[in-house]
Amino acid sequence: MKYYKILIITIFLNISLYANIVQDFPSHNYVFNELDVDENYIYNKDFQDFVRKNKRKYTKIFIRAINRGRLIVPTMRELMYEKDISPIFIYLSMVESAFKTHAISTSSAGGLWQFVKVTALDEHLTVNNLIDERYDPIKATNAAIDYLYKIHNNLGKWYLTAMAYNCGAGCVQSSVDKAGTWKLERLIDPNANYIRKETRDYIKKILLFALIGENYLFKASDNLGEMKYKFDDDRITPVIVRGGETLQNIASILRMDYSILKKINMHLKKDFVPENSNIMVNIPTSRLHMFRTLYRGQRQAYTRR
Repeated sequence: MKYYKILIITIFLNISLYANIVQDFPSHNYVFNELDVDENYIYNKDFQDFVRKNKRKYTKIFIRAINRGRLIVPTMRELMYEKDISPIFIYLSMVESAFKTHAISTSSAGGLWQFVKVTALDEHLTVNNLIDERYDPIKATNAAIDYLYKIHNNLGKWYLTAMAYNCGAGCVQSSVDKAGTWKLERLIDPNANYIRKETRDYIKKILLFALIGENYLFKASDNLGEMKYKFDDDRITPVIVRGGETLQNIASILRMDYSILKKINMHLKKDFVPENSNIMVNIPTSRLHMFRTLYRGQRQAYTRR
């Protein structure tokens, strides 16, 4: 009798824990649908354990990353809407770089989307001693979207695409072949070891960040995700400047902190635009009118000299 009481209590506690996570994240249906994940995955024990263990830590990381991405996140989302890809992939970049435009990995992958040099060149990004467009928020995001579409064309599921961004399409396809299925819960079953742990954790991180970020859409008491949207009055716009122009001068003209301008122009390795290049400078959209008014006047004065 004692054994059965313990068993019943254990089952009840497990059901309660599952129910709490489902109630905590009513956004899960939307998030999972956007990534082609079966909505029942929210009840997967391994995923539930991952959420319970990491929810608090990842919420803190989310807040820091979103505050860091004030100009970047709205720009990413706009580019994703333009190219008809789910804005949930913003969270892939969050996992990759935490929205640090200067991020670089131990394998020399760089930027918001952590491109290695060979992939960057394949995606037509410029990488040389003066320019590295892996660190341009606009150019790199457009390249990442195109790259994600290429992967998706081969694998057919968006969650497989996200996993392949981490370990490669061949790695994911091999896992599907070994598992005999494309179902997520089977592919990343920690007991089966069909795919490496890093990739298993990678897709769970993306899902958890997305649940945290999108929750406000479905839970009136949760406004954390609105952090992404309260910056909508500003984003990044690329502008043309003369060759040799420096970021210091542009920051002065725009009456803004140089460090903020530098943060969105990390692709300019020497802090100036090379002569005879078509490289553009990113500025806050809110300063666009000021740029058009003041920089044009300075450029005319420069020309007269």
